[in-house]
Amino acid sequence: MPLVRSDGEVVVADLVTLAVVLDGSPARITVARDFTERKRTQAQLMLTDRMASMGLLAAGIAHELNNPLAYVLSNLDFLHSAVGGVRPRMLSPEDMVELRQVLDDAREGAERMRQIVRQLRVFSRVEDGKEESVDVHAVLESVTQMAASVVRARARLVKDYGEVPLVRGNEGKLFQVFLNLLINAAHAIEEGDSEANEIRLTTRTEVGGRVMVVVSDTGQGIPPEHLRRIFDPFFTTKSSGLGTGLGLSICDTIVTALGGHISVESSVGAGTTFRVALSAAPPKAPANRPGA
Repeated sequence: MPLVRSDGEVVVADLVTLAVVLDGSPARITVARDFTERKRTQAQLMLTDRMASMGLLAAGIAHELNNPLAYVLSNLDFLHSAVGGVRPRMLSPEDMVELRQVLDDAREGAERMRQIVRQLRVFSRVEDGKEESVDVHAVLESVTQMAASVVRARARLVKDYGEVPLVRGNEGKLFQVFLNLLINAAHAIEEGDSEANEIRLTTRTEVGGRVMVVVSDTGQGIPPEHLRRIFDPFFTTKSSGLGTGLGLSICDTIVTALGGHISVESSVGAGTTFRVALSAAPPKAPANRPGA
């Protein structure tokens, strides 16, 4: 919680209260530990991991932007040449239908680029303190679009979505969690045989109302000696340039801070499954209706 120091500076502190017996009477001792600097460090590490993921995906993102940009420009060039020097009344109904289709295609491409830019803005957002009600399916859709080029070369992506409520969380943070898990799943599979391998995203509502998101792959799996350390900071089995060793540690930190839980099961040669349990968002209070 925030505390105000005597000099007026606001610091973030962790408060622990212990019940003790003092001079034969019950008492409570409260210890306040300033972890403002630690929180800043965590935020910096989180941003570092995001930028590392962006670097890994840069070529794919450029490709995803270049495709719609190419046909937007192509359609606009066609439209420009088609109507250049032509009066509207000289265009036949068939010409108008064709030109309208060209405009619709250009608009679709521009919308695709707008969505990609929005995803980049959400992912790179630094102000991560705000919690809100989040549509986990919308986050997963953004993640799969962002990582499409990495996944496509290695496995078929299967979406098995169930009916789930909104979850308590933060869109940017959950984006980071599931992007990490999806990239890890892809990197566990060798390139070149995508039809023989699968990455599956599953969502369901658990007993008690929690939302479970499962990311499973048919990759090489994780050896038992590595599985025990999988959430340790800076631990990685990836080759140089493919990871910082922060991804899963940050996933664990984010999910735990949101009141959730993340777990992993894996067998060498049989793939890996990550399960992320998230708390359902509290129902919105009904709006007060004005009196008669």
